[in-house]
Amino acid sequence: MADFLEKETAPAKPKHVGRLYRRLFLLVFAVAVLWQSALFIDMRLNAYYRELSDSFKVIFVVEGSPSNEVLAQMGETLNQKADVAAVRLFSPADALESVRRQNPQLTESLLLMGKNKMPAYFELKLADRAVGNVGPLVDNLASEYETLSPRYNAEHARLVFYTGLCAKFLRLALLFAGLLFLAFMFLVEAYPAAGARAHHVSGALSGVLAGVCSGAFFAVMLYPTGFLSEAARLFTTPERQILVLVFCGLLGWTLSKWQKF
Repeated sequence: MADFLEKETAPAKPKHVGRLYRRLFLLVFAVAVLWQSALFIDMRLNAYYRELSDSFKVIFVVEGSPSNEVLAQMGETLNQKADVAAVRLFSPADALESVRRQNPQLTESLLLMGKNKMPAYFELKLADRAVGNVGPLVDNLASEYETLSPRYNAEHARLVFYTGLCAKFLRLALLFAGLLFLAFMFLVEAYPAAGARAHHVSGALSGVLAGVCSGAFFAVMLYPTGFLSEAARLFTTPERQILVLVFCGLLGWTLSKWQKF
Protein backbone atom coordinates (compact mmCIF):
# COMPACT_ATOMS: atom_id res chain seq x y z
CA MET A 1 0.00 0.00 0.00
CA ALA A 2 2.85 2.33 0.88
CA ASP A 3 4.51 1.62 -2.44
CA PHE A 4 1.27 2.48 -4.27
CA LEU A 5 0.99 5.85 -2.52
CA GLU A 6 4.61 6.65 -3.29
CA LYS A 7 4.01 6.01 -6.98
CA GLU A 8 0.95 8.25 -6.99
CA THR A 9 2.72 11.20 -5.38
CA ALA A 10 5.95 10.88 -7.37
CA PRO A 11 6.87 14.26 -8.90
CA ALA A 12 6.49 14.63 -12.66
CA LYS A 13 9.62 14.59 -14.71
CA PRO A 14 10.69 18.01 -15.98
CA LYS A 15 10.18 18.80 -19.63
CA HIS A 16 13.21 17.98 -21.78
CA VAL A 17 14.39 21.45 -22.70
CA GLY A 18 16.85 20.31 -25.34
CA ARG A 19 14.13 18.54 -27.28
CA LEU A 20 11.88 21.57 -27.00
CA TYR A 21 14.44 23.86 -28.62
CA ARG A 22 15.25 21.37 -31.34
CA ARG A 23 11.62 21.69 -32.33
CA LEU A 24 11.80 25.47 -32.02
CA PHE A 25 14.90 25.54 -34.21
CA LEU A 26 13.26 23.46 -36.94
CA LEU A 27 10.12 25.60 -36.92
CA VAL A 28 12.02 28.90 -37.12
CA PHE A 29 14.37 27.41 -39.72
CA ALA A 30 11.41 26.52 -41.96
CA VAL A 31 9.88 29.99 -41.54
CA ALA A 32 13.28 31.62 -42.24
CA VAL A 33 13.73 29.62 -45.46
CA LEU A 34 10.30 30.80 -46.62
CA TRP A 35 11.19 34.40 -45.76
CA GLN A 36 14.51 34.14 -47.58
CA SER A 37 12.76 32.78 -50.66
CA ALA A 38 10.12 35.51 -50.61
CA LEU A 39 12.72 38.26 -50.12
CA PHE A 40 14.87 36.90 -52.95
CA ILE A 41 11.89 36.82 -55.30
CA ASP A 42 10.87 40.32 -54.20
CA MET A 43 14.34 41.71 -54.90
CA ARG A 44 14.71 40.12 -58.32
CA LEU A 45 11.13 40.92 -59.34
CA ASN A 46 11.59 44.60 -58.49
CA ALA A 47 14.92 44.69 -60.34
CA TYR A 48 13.29 43.07 -63.38
CA TYR A 49 10.44 45.57 -63.22
CA ARG A 50 12.87 48.51 -63.10
CA GLU A 51 14.76 47.18 -66.12
CA LEU A 52 11.55 46.70 -68.08
CA SER A 53 10.25 50.13 -67.09
CA ASP A 54 13.51 51.90 -67.98
CA SER A 55 13.63 50.24 -71.40
CA PHE A 56 10.05 51.11 -72.37
CA LYS A 57 9.78 54.25 -74.46
CA VAL A 58 7.16 55.84 -76.68
CA ILE A 59 8.55 57.23 -79.94
CA PHE A 60 6.88 60.12 -81.77
CA VAL A 61 8.33 60.44 -85.27
CA VAL A 62 8.30 63.98 -86.64
CA GLU A 63 6.70 64.21 -90.06
CA GLY A 64 8.05 66.81 -92.45
CA SER A 65 10.91 69.17 -91.65
CA PRO A 66 9.80 71.63 -88.96
CA SER A 67 12.26 74.21 -87.67
CA ASN A 68 14.30 73.73 -84.53
CA GLU A 69 12.18 76.33 -82.73
CA VAL A 70 9.01 74.38 -83.47
CA LEU A 71 10.61 71.13 -82.30
CA ALA A 72 11.83 72.77 -79.10
CA GLN A 73 8.36 74.14 -78.40
CA MET A 74 6.82 70.69 -78.98
CA GLY A 75 9.33 69.18 -76.57
CA GLU A 76 8.49 71.73 -73.87
CA THR A 77 4.74 71.17 -74.15
CA LEU A 78 5.18 67.38 -74.14
CA ASN A 79 7.35 67.59 -71.05
CA GLN A 80 4.62 69.50 -69.23
CA LYS A 81 2.15 66.63 -69.57
CA ALA A 82 1.30 65.02 -66.22
CA ASP A 83 1.78 61.47 -67.51
CA VAL A 84 5.13 62.18 -69.20
CA ALA A 85 8.20 61.76 -66.98
CA ALA A 86 10.87 62.82 -69.49
CA VAL A 87 11.17 63.90 -73.12
CA ARG A 88 14.23 63.67 -75.33
CA LEU A 89 14.53 65.04 -78.87
CA PHE A 90 16.66 63.20 -81.42
CA SER A 91 17.74 65.08 -84.51
CA PRO A 92 18.22 63.09 -87.77
CA ALA A 93 21.96 62.87 -87.08
CA ASP A 94 21.33 61.76 -83.49
CA ALA A 95 18.81 59.17 -84.68
CA LEU A 96 21.27 57.73 -87.19
CA GLU A 97 24.00 57.58 -84.55
CA SER A 98 21.61 55.83 -82.14
CA VAL A 99 20.83 53.21 -84.78
CA ARG A 100 24.56 52.86 -85.49
CA ARG A 101 25.27 52.03 -81.83
CA GLN A 102 22.51 49.44 -81.68
CA ASN A 103 22.86 47.89 -85.13
CA PRO A 104 25.84 49.02 -87.26
CA GLN A 105 24.92 46.71 -90.14
CA LEU A 106 21.49 48.27 -90.43
CA THR A 107 23.06 51.74 -90.55
CA GLU A 108 25.39 50.72 -93.36
CA SER A 109 22.45 49.27 -95.28
CA LEU A 110 20.53 52.52 -94.93
CA LEU A 111 23.50 54.52 -96.18
CA LEU A 112 24.00 52.21 -99.18
CA MET A 113 20.34 52.59 -100.10
CA GLY A 114 20.72 56.32 -100.10
CA LYS A 115 18.67 56.86 -96.97
CA ASN A 116 21.31 58.87 -95.24
CA LYS A 117 18.79 61.04 -93.48
CA MET A 118 16.47 59.81 -90.79
CA PRO A 119 13.50 61.74 -89.44
CA ALA A 120 13.75 63.51 -86.12
CA TYR A 121 11.76 61.98 -83.28
CA PHE A 122 10.81 62.48 -79.64
CA GLU A 123 11.52 59.77 -77.10
CA LEU A 124 9.03 59.85 -74.22
CA LYS A 125 9.49 58.17 -70.84
CA LEU A 126 6.07 57.77 -69.27
CA ALA A 127 5.23 57.91 -65.59
CA ASP A 128 4.69 54.54 -63.96
CA ARG A 129 0.98 55.10 -63.49
CA ALA A 130 0.53 55.88 -67.21
CA VAL A 131 2.11 52.72 -68.65
CA GLY A 132 -1.00 50.61 -68.00
CA ASN A 133 -3.11 53.13 -69.95
CA VAL A 134 -0.60 53.82 -72.71
CA GLY A 135 -3.01 53.28 -75.62
CA PRO A 136 -5.51 56.09 -74.89
CA LEU A 137 -2.69 58.36 -73.73
CA VAL A 138 -0.76 57.98 -76.99
CA ASP A 139 -3.95 58.42 -79.02
CA ASN A 140 -4.69 61.70 -77.23
CA LEU A 141 -1.16 62.98 -77.81
CA ALA A 142 -1.28 61.95 -81.48
CA SER A 143 -4.55 63.85 -81.97
CA GLU A 144 -3.09 66.91 -80.25
CA TYR A 145 0.15 66.86 -82.27
CA GLU A 146 -0.85 66.08 -85.84
CA THR A 147 2.74 66.18 -87.15
CA LEU A 148 3.85 63.43 -84.75
CA SER A 149 3.41 59.75 -85.54
CA PRO A 150 3.49 57.44 -82.47
CA ARG A 151 5.43 54.16 -82.25
CA TYR A 152 5.48 51.88 -79.20
CA ASN A 153 5.39 48.22 -78.22
CA ALA A 154 2.03 47.40 -76.68
CA GLU A 155 3.20 43.97 -75.44
CA HIS A 156 6.14 45.60 -73.70
CA ALA A 157 3.80 48.07 -72.01
CA ARG A 158 1.51 45.30 -70.76
CA LEU A 159 4.50 43.35 -69.45
CA VAL A 160 5.74 46.42 -67.56
CA PHE A 161 2.29 47.02 -66.07
CA TYR A 162 1.64 43.44 -64.92
CA THR A 163 5.19 42.97 -63.61
CA GLY A 164 4.86 46.14 -61.55
CA LEU A 165 1.46 44.99 -60.30
CA CYS A 166 2.89 41.62 -59.21
CA ALA A 167 5.83 43.31 -57.50
CA LYS A 168 3.48 45.59 -55.53
CA PHE A 169 1.19 42.69 -54.56
CA LEU A 170 4.17 40.65 -53.35
CA ARG A 171 5.54 43.56 -51.33
CA LEU A 172 2.13 44.17 -49.72
CA ALA A 173 1.74 40.45 -48.96
CA LEU A 174 5.17 40.39 -47.27
CA LEU A 175 4.33 43.45 -45.19
CA PHE A 176 0.98 41.97 -44.18
CA ALA A 177 2.59 38.65 -43.22
CA GLY A 178 5.18 40.53 -41.16
CA LEU A 179 2.42 42.41 -39.34
CA LEU A 180 0.64 39.12 -38.60
CA PHE A 181 3.83 37.66 -37.13
CA LEU A 182 4.28 40.78 -35.00
CA ALA A 183 0.67 40.53 -33.81
CA PHE A 184 1.25 36.87 -32.86
CA MET A 185 4.38 37.80 -30.92
CA PHE A 186 2.56 40.62 -29.14
CA LEU A 187 -0.34 38.37 -28.12
CA VAL A 188 2.02 35.70 -26.78
CA GLU A 189 4.10 38.21 -24.83
CA ALA A 190 1.00 40.00 -23.51
CA TYR A 191 -0.66 36.79 -22.30
CA PRO A 192 -0.05 36.32 -18.54
CA ALA A 193 2.04 33.22 -17.88
CA ALA A 194 1.10 30.81 -15.09
CA GLY A 195 4.69 30.66 -13.85
CA ALA A 196 8.09 31.99 -14.64
CA ARG A 197 9.22 31.10 -18.13
CA ALA A 198 12.89 30.28 -18.46
CA HIS A 199 15.21 29.86 -21.45
CA HIS A 200 14.06 32.99 -23.28
CA VAL A 201 17.63 33.79 -24.26
CA SER A 202 18.20 30.22 -25.42
CA GLY A 203 15.10 30.45 -27.58
CA ALA A 204 16.30 33.71 -29.15
CA LEU A 205 19.72 32.19 -29.82
CA SER A 206 18.10 29.15 -31.42
CA GLY A 207 16.06 31.48 -33.63
CA VAL A 208 19.15 33.44 -34.70
CA LEU A 209 20.96 30.18 -35.42
CA ALA A 210 18.02 29.09 -37.59
CA GLY A 211 18.26 32.39 -39.49
CA VAL A 212 21.98 31.87 -40.08
CA CYS A 213 21.33 28.33 -41.30
CA SER A 214 18.69 29.59 -43.73
CA GLY A 215 21.25 31.96 -45.26
CA ALA A 216 23.81 29.15 -45.41
CA PHE A 217 21.22 26.95 -47.13
CA PHE A 218 20.86 29.42 -50.00
CA ALA A 219 24.62 29.98 -50.11
CA VAL A 220 25.07 26.24 -50.66
CA MET A 221 22.56 26.37 -53.52
CA LEU A 222 24.34 29.35 -55.10
CA TYR A 223 27.82 27.89 -54.69
CA PRO A 224 27.67 25.66 -57.85
CA THR A 225 27.27 28.81 -59.97
CA GLY A 226 30.98 29.49 -59.41
CA PHE A 227 30.57 33.15 -58.41
CA LEU A 228 28.95 33.09 -55.00
CA SER A 229 29.61 36.70 -54.03
CA GLU A 230 28.28 38.11 -57.33
CA ALA A 231 25.25 35.83 -57.25
CA ALA A 232 24.52 36.72 -53.63
CA ARG A 233 24.41 40.43 -54.51
CA LEU A 234 21.76 39.67 -57.13
CA PHE A 235 19.50 37.93 -54.62
CA THR A 236 19.94 39.69 -51.29
CA THR A 237 21.51 42.55 -49.36
CA PRO A 238 23.16 42.77 -45.92
CA GLU A 239 20.20 44.80 -44.67
CA ARG A 240 17.76 42.06 -45.64
CA GLN A 241 19.87 39.39 -43.94
CA ILE A 242 20.03 41.46 -40.75
CA LEU A 243 16.25 41.85 -40.90
CA VAL A 244 15.84 38.07 -41.21
CA LEU A 245 18.15 37.44 -38.24
CA VAL A 246 16.30 39.96 -36.06
CA PHE A 247 12.97 38.42 -37.01
CA CYS A 248 14.21 34.90 -36.28
CA GLY A 249 15.58 35.96 -32.90
CA LEU A 250 12.29 37.60 -31.92
CA LEU A 251 10.31 34.61 -33.13
CA GLY A 252 12.52 32.21 -31.17
CA TRP A 253 12.16 34.39 -28.06
CA THR A 254 8.37 34.36 -28.41
CA LEU A 255 8.08 30.64 -29.13
CA SER A 256 10.20 29.81 -26.08
CA LYS A 257 7.44 31.38 -23.94
CA TRP A 258 4.55 29.98 -25.96
CA GLN A 259 5.78 26.34 -25.73
CA LYS A 260 2.84 24.92 -27.68
CA PHE A 261 4.75 22.46 -29.83
